[in-house]
Order: sequence, then C-alpha cells, then structure tokens
Amino acid sequence: MNFFAEFTLIILVAAVLAFISRFLRQPAIIAYVITGILLGPMFLGLIHESDQLFLFSQIGVSLLLFIVGISLNPKHLKEIGKVSLVTGLGQIVFTSIIGFIISKYLSFGTLESIYISVALTFSSTIIIVKLLTDKNDLDTLYGKIAVGFLLIQDFVAVLALIFISSLSNGTELGYVLFLTLLKALGLFLIVYVLYKLVIKPCFSSVSKNQELLFLGGIAWCFLIAIIGWNLGFGVEIGAFLAGFALSSSQFGLDISSKIKPLRDFFIAMFFINLGITMVFSSFKAFLFPIIIFSVFILIGNPLIVFFLMIVMGYRSRTSFLAGLTVAQISEFSLILMAIGLSAQHVSRDASIVVTTVGIITITGSTYLILYGDKIFNLFSRFLKIFERKYLIENLTHRDKKKKYDIILFGCHRIGYNIVDKIKNKKILVVDFNPELVKRLNNIGVDTVYADINDIEIIEELAKLKPKILISTITELDANKIIVNAFKGENRKCTVFVTVKNAMDYLELYKIGADFVNLPEILASDKIVASLNGLNVKKIRKDGKEDYDRLVDQLRNGNMIY
Repeated sequence: MNFFAEFTLIILVAAVLAFISRFLRQPAIIAYVITGILLGPMFLGLIHESDQLFLFSQIGVSLLLFIVGISLNPKHLKEIGKVSLVTGLGQIVFTSIIGFIISKYLSFGTLESIYISVALTFSSTIIIVKLLTDKNDLDTLYGKIAVGFLLIQDFVAVLALIFISSLSNGTELGYVLFLTLLKALGLFLIVYVLYKLVIKPCFSSVSKNQELLFLGGIAWCFLIAIIGWNLGFGVEIGAFLAGFALSSSQFGLDISSKIKPLRDFFIAMFFINLGITMVFSSFKAFLFPIIIFSVFILIGNPLIVFFLMIVMGYRSRTSFLAGLTVAQISEFSLILMAIGLSAQHVSRDASIVVTTVGIITITGSTYLILYGDKIFNLFSRFLKIFERKYLIENLTHRDKKKKYDIILFGCHRIGYNIVDKIKNKKILVVDFNPELVKRLNNIGVDTVYADINDIEIIEELAKLKPKILISTITELDANKIIVNAFKGENRKCTVFVTVKNAMDYLELYKIGADFVNLPEILASDKIVASLNGLNVKKIRKDGKEDYDRLVDQLRNGNMIY
C-alpha cells in the first residue's frame, strides 16, 4: 500500500471514530489514539511508523506551540511567571523523590529507579494544550499557569535528556551544561534579532495581504522550530518562541486565527502517530508496579501541584484544575527510557512498565481534565478547607452593601460591548479572566473574579436579587445553573442567556430563561433591519461606527480576543 492510500485510510478511520466519539460525548483525542492503535502493528498491522507520519505530527506540534506562544502576552507571563516556576520545579523535585522511593520499594535497581523517577516527572505539554483548547480554558488563570509550568518542564526535560546522553557517551557533564546554556542564549538572541530586523518590518508591509501573512507566519514558525531542533531543544521550544515574538504585535492574532484549522488537522496526526507507535508488550508480570505508578501519577502528581499552589495563595479550584494537568507522563518520558535501554542503564522490563503507565495515564488524564469542573464540585467542600485566608486571586472589587440592577456573567467580546453601553447603571460583572477583571476595576466597574462553574459563588450572587441577569457564556450546563439559581431566588428577575445552537436555545427557554440569544438569529435580524428602506448611507455609517468602536477597544486593551 502506497503512502497516499495509507493516509486516506487513516483519515477515513479517524473521521468515523471521531464522529462516534462525539456522539458518545468522548474526547476526540481518544478517537485519534485509538485510530493509530487499531491500524498500527498491535492490531490490524495496516499502518506502520513512517517518516511522513512523523513529519505530520511534528508540524502539528510546531503549530500548536506557535499559537500558544502568540496567545501568551508578555503581561500574562509577568502575572504567572513566579507560580509557574515554583510549581514546575517543585513538582519535578517532589515527584522525582517520591518516584525514586516507590521504585526502590518495588525492587528496581538504583540506576533504574533514577530513570523511572525522572520519567514520571514530565507531563505532556502537547496533550494538555490540546485539551485546554477544546475546553476553551487556555485563557483562564489555571490554563495560563499550567502552560507556564509545562513549558518549564519541557526545558528541564531537554536538560535531562542531554544529561542522560552525556552519561551514555562519556562526555563531561559541566561542558554539556555550559554548551546548553550558551545555545539557549543564542536561540533567544536569534529570535529577537530576526523578529526586530526582518519579520516585523516584512509582516507590517504585507499585513493587508492575508495570503502572504498566512504563509509568512508558517514560515517564521518552522524556521525557528528547526533552529531550535538543531540546537537540541526540539521543535516545541523553537515554535513557542516564534509565536511569543509575535504575541504583542498587531498581526499575531490574525496569523493565529488563520493557522488554527491547519493546527487542528496536523495535531490529530500527532495523536494518531502516537497510537501507531504504542507497543502493548506482555505486562501481566508487571501489573502491580504499573498500577502503583499509574495511581501515583493520576492522583499523587495533581495533589503535589494542588498543595504547592494552595501554599502560594491560590483558590482551591484553580489549584485543583491546574493540578489535573500533570496527571500523565509525556513523550519525553518514553524517549528517556529508550535512551536508558539503548545504553543498558535500564532493563526492558522497566521500559515496558513506564510505557504502559504512559498509555494508562494519558487516557485517564484526558477524562480528568475534560471533566475537571464536575470532579471539583464533588470534592469542593473538602478541598476548600485547605484555602488560605488571604488569597492571591482575590480580585473581587464590589461594595457588599450595594444593590445591583444588573449582573453580567462573562465580559469577553459580547459582554464588553454591553458594559460599554450601560456602565452608568448599577452593574456587577462576573468573569474568570483576571486581566479583564483588573481592566474593569480600573474604569470603575464593580467586578467579581469567579468561575461560572463554581456553584457556591453563583448561589451567593443570586441572593443579591438583581432586576436583570445577563449571561454571555455559551456553555449549556453553566447557563442552566445560572437560570435555576437566579430564578430560584427571584422569579421576577429577567434572565438573558446566550447559546451556540438551536437545541440549547429551546432547552433554556423550557427551564425559565426570559430571552435566549442565538447570535445567528440576532445577526440576521440586524441585517434585515438595516435593509429596511435600503438607506445605503446609513448602513455604511453604522458599519463604520461599529468598526471604529471595535478598533478603539482593541487599541486601548479593553477587549480580549
């Protein structure tokens, strides 16, 4: 079978399984991995590892981290830098120590235990970023912190791989570390100089040509990714730095929005290739260590991050959700064990154990992360016991004695326009984006920093009994909680909610919402209203006013896209 036929088969099977997984409300990632396992050597044997599939998966990884870099504004980095560093390094230290103790208890040798303990410390940035993107949680506080400490883990993983490689070939460690730091400095310098002298002026000159901007963005991403790879840092670090260089530019988000469909396709190939390369050896003899290590990663790792963040003053919910992102081991872990096996530092048995733990934890953590909010709600009363009295997240800025006419949930895009029109009224805004909350505080708008999935906070706000409740959030479950809570406290409260599709539209009306906003309906109504009388001058004037208002909001940083 030639590669085109193989590729066609992969896409067909992946599409069918993705449709089935959507129908069963299962994560798409699982469907992609199962596609690889099903077609790979373990089952049907129709598809084998190939350079082409590896290339596609690397393209997906590069585009994924490139977009993450664009979205991580330097202001965000300043906000999460300390906690990312502390949790990233802290989790590595605690996991490696506990992992070593467990390995020794399970009768692995000292050198094998070192390898296993280090392999257990690293989590998969690629998997986590994909899951957070699917949940629309990449811009939340816990999402930013998670990406921050995972990138730190990636850098440490690179150093660990270099260290292990130097042990296996006899190179002096001090020289290797010095050379690595020199290469890291060189990579930062290359990115900075190229961006300032070449990329920025070139992109500015072609910013109105969408095709050139799209092609140029991909070229910039791949250029820095391959430089990073040649310097020994992998395509992930290089692609991330390429994106980060564009994060504060006016064309960064434009490039990002155009690349996203391409990213989604190629990152699917990464997970399919991951499934193809998985090998299920006979592991019955190692069942006990596999279970112990898997439980440690799925439960122990999240608890380590949870308590580190609690000590730093973060809310239990933020700490818990960030902790769930380290409930798996990464591709670096498997590479590390492969190097150890080839250098005869570890046995094949140890390699089988870690590989199987990887399969179990990647699958298990996918569900933990996607259903993290529901899991937190089950244990929230217990977890909140550990919260400190003075929280670093306490951005709430409201007068507790004040009566509010309007409570607005979600101030992203639609919500900000609402605030802009009615900010002279007694309005309280509830949002989970800390940067946006700070901006609203600065212009005198009362705010509550909270997540819409936190039932206790919603019930507390419902007791304020506002005249009007507006939700610009499109998640059905969240809107159900909001409608039930506010209507339960005050039947006279007029409730406006926003939905993504017609089924949600009908369901929210059934449970008591007064007005359900389906953007497509409102958009068509506005177009029809504009066409009445066919006043072309008025249509153009209104369009220009909308354009100017949006540009002004973006320029002043009052809207986050």
